[in-house]
Amino acid sequence: MSFMRDIHWQNPEQLGRAVRIRRQEKGLSQSALAAQLGVERKWVIRLEAGNSKAELGLVLKALDALDIRASLGDEKPFSPGQDNRVSEPSRLDEVFRQLQRSGRK
Repeated sequence: MSFMRDIHWQNPEQLGRAVRIRRQEKGLSQSALAAQLGVERKWVIRLEAGNSKAELGLVLKALDALDIRASLGDEKPFSPGQDNRVSEPSRLDEVFRQLQRSGRK
């Protein structure tokens, strides 16, 4: 049983902790995960420590190998007593639409 649930990561350290927890839940050593990813063990150590300069492609590959789902969102923090509605579509919405269109071709 996994202790993972939907978590909003706000920094590389939180992502690193999530990777470490899932790797341990799956019974993988850092070396085993590194071998799966085609990287050195020190890369996994740095990722788990919250390396903010880790290559995005490798981070996504690590998340996939550990069955961690990642998603992007465009949210402002909720402020009680203030109007928290989004007034206009985000630029991210347009980027996602373009990516979906190019994926269909």
